[in-house]
Amino acid sequence: GLCPERDFKVECGGFSKRPVYSLKYVPDTSLLVTSGPPDSSLQVWQVSAEDSDVIKSVSTIATENATGQPWAKIATISARAPWVLHGSTLDSVQITEVELRKNVYTAGCQDSEELAGLAFLDGSTAVLCCMRGRLCVADVRQPQGALQAMPAPA
Repeated sequence: GLCPERDFKVECGGFSKRPVYSLKYVPDTSLLVTSGPPDSSLQVWQVSAEDSDVIKSVSTIATENATGQPWAKIATISARAPWVLHGSTLDSVQITEVELRKNVYTAGCQDSEELAGLAFLDGSTAVLCCMRGRLCVADVRQPQGALQAMPAPA
């Protein structure tokens, strides 16, 4: 992973004009993905070669209904391709192929409960945690996959 002072150092101004609430390295690439206010869109950055410390903007991954949504929670994986799992609410969860900016998965859910966090368990499964503590598991092999709520511990 990335280590402050070894891999990057912010002396003045930083690399983004927006607040960065979450920063994730995309495994097996030179890419970073960030999210933060004012909306739920994602910014994709490229870290320059080893002899340079430049981080440059590559693209933006727009999300549906990005305006007015809380900032997106993000997780990355490079299983079949470099993917970012992102969303601010259960009904906005998606997986986007980072380099092509192509949507490869959308959660089949109508619940707009806000997310506290999300993560890939492996290349086929993601787990989502809602603000009220509910956990959901997604099989991301299905492009419009249903979310399976996990039972609360007794």
